[in-house]
Amino acid sequence: MLDLLIEHDTLTRKDVSTLTGLSKPTASSLLQRLEESGLVRLSGFGETGPGGRAPQLYRINPAAGYAAAVDVRPGRARVRIADIAGSVVMECVEESDRAANGPESAAAIVRSCCDRAGLSPAQLDAIVVSVPGSYDIATDTLSYVDHLPRWQHASVGAELRMLFPDASVAIENDVNLAAIAERHAARGESESFFLFWLDDGVGGAIMIDGALHRGSRGAAGEAAFLLIPGAVFDAESRTDGALERIVGYPALRARAAEAGLEAATAPEALRALLDDPTAAPAVAELCHHYACAIVSVIAVIDPARIVLAGELARLGGERLRAEVARQLAAIMPATPPLTVTVATDTPILDGAMIMSLGIARDRVFTT
Repeated sequence: MLDLLIEHDTLTRKDVSTLTGLSKPTASSLLQRLEESGLVRLSGFGETGPGGRAPQLYRINPAAGYAAAVDVRPGRARVRIADIAGSVVMECVEESDRAANGPESAAAIVRSCCDRAGLSPAQLDAIVVSVPGSYDIATDTLSYVDHLPRWQHASVGAELRMLFPDASVAIENDVNLAAIAERHAARGESESFFLFWLDDGVGGAIMIDGALHRGSRGAAGEAAFLLIPGAVFDAESRTDGALERIVGYPALRARAAEAGLEAATAPEALRALLDDPTAAPAVAELCHHYACAIVSVIAVIDPARIVLAGELARLGGERLRAEVARQLAAIMPATPPLTVTVATDTPILDGAMIMSLGIARDRVFTT
């Protein structure tokens, strides 16, 4: 019943009876119990029925719980807090390296955001922290986080849980969270897909039947380390990833420079390459690298669809998608559909919020 109230916002006793199959007296009794527990509250009246009486409406009590999502990366931290019904009550952005200084610094930003929302940190039922690295639940450690040096110690999750003892705290890879946002936004599409992340760092996420596949060490989807034709394997590749070296931000800027195009950033470089007809060979080569990486994934997991996501994918849009699809077709006789993400401009934070709300609701609704 609580899940139905989340889905439909408001329901009458008759609605509850119809949707659950419960008798009207049982539905009424259950609604009364939920109201007394503080999970459900009255919400006005619906349209007047045949008997001349307007039915009482019920909705989730938004103050019954709160969830927080935290996106930590070098130079910036973003925190979003929502009530249990899913309405955002506060969002804070800090443009500094403060959150990169470790869990305690990130926790301070969360506390500050709670203060601005008029909440106590103890009121948070769930906190999901996004990091640009792989989290191994078994060892409670992060990998591939050289850019977040003070997060590279054992028991990083335990430290966060000590800082927020009243909440259920989870750490998740940023691209995995983008995949959660994609699954949520693309309802009706297949829930088995590979999300190829083209952003400040190449990555990937594997979604199978609506569930993330994280691998044995939380490192599934680390596409930056794919070794494709044209990649060079050396000490730098071992650290940063062979694929990252030939399609990452520095390589993209270098590719634009070789084509005689000026660009201060990688997104500007991609835009310049796409806008210049004479740079078509450079674009084709870039997309060929993307296609080779995707083929490696298709050969192993055979996903129902491939999703291009991240800043570069959104910027490249249909032009980039079509060229990658053409390159894929030239390599493999049959490939799954290739699409550009339909998630919002903040897919990582959105995915963290979806995950955090799920954890918070399970916790609040089962107490």
